[in-house]
Amino acid sequence: MKNLFYLLMTVLFISTFSSCATIFGGSKYWAKVQVPDHPNAKIEYNGVYQGTGEASFMVKRKDADKVSVTVKEKGCTEQTSQFKQRTFRGWSFVGSLVCWTGMVPGTPIPLPWGIAIDGATGAWWKPDVNEKGVMKQDYKHYIYQIHYSGCQKEED
Repeated sequence: MKNLFYLLMTVLFISTFSSCATIFGGSKYWAKVQVPDHPNAKIEYNGVYQGTGEASFMVKRKDADKVSVTVKEKGCTEQTSQFKQRTFRGWSFVGSLVCWTGMVPGTPIPLPWGIAIDGATGAWWKPDVNEKGVMKQDYKHYIYQIHYSGCQKEED
């Protein structure tokens, strides 16, 4: 009985303090960085090593216009690529407005807690696929392809 109570309280808490965009997309997304033709290139995001040749990591949706990735390979020049565009997830705003607005207790006044939560978490944003090198896999996964020009290929 005690476990059922905790389960119900958790569901109530989540439904009260979440909203459409946060629930159906989250406040973060997966960024997959690919460096074609450079399987030994080290990838850093925010100064933290993420992988070699290809890496996946979480990015806050509100920071989708501030993605900066540094690529390094032995014997090559370091290269930093910045992705500075994001777009608004309009359907999630409408969902927040329609589905996750309550009423001030005892009055007919709407209380838009969904709007406040989604705005604060930045869940309305996503990377702009019109920016060079950005591709969408699905609403929660984006690919950033970096064309590394820091290495001079040797000619045969």
